[in-house]
Amino acid sequence: MMNSEVKFKEYRKQKRFDIEKNILCYKHIIMRKDKRSSKAPFKIKILNLSYSGIKVRTERELNIGDILIFNLDNGSNVQQFMLEVVWAKYDGDFVSGLKFINLTRDMILFLNSLIKNYVEKEIRLNRYK
Repeated sequence: MMNSEVKFKEYRKQKRFDIEKNILCYKHIIMRKDKRSSKAPFKIKILNLSYSGIKVRTERELNIGDILIFNLDNGSNVQQFMLEVVWAKYDGDFVSGLKFINLTRDMILFLNSLIKNYVEKEIRLNRYK
């Protein structure tokens, strides 16, 4: 039997970590002129994270170019991040790829701590390889 798996070229520059976390987005700036921004916060489920971006699932439609602002918590600190939607699709919910905007050294150190905490937890639970 032949293997019918299709291989795709990997474009990611950074390793992704399957960190699942629910957060609240408190600012959604819609860039399309024919759409209006809602001032109401909305839930985001983070599916994975890297030093360059985040994959999320939402109930709200996100469009390429939209800007989101929300806080991440690494267990000991909270940091605000601004991200741009770089791709979006619909599969029953809205799934989008976000890239970090204007990362500072402190933000990168924060992400490092968040990822390190996650990896250490997964190693303790014997789920990380």
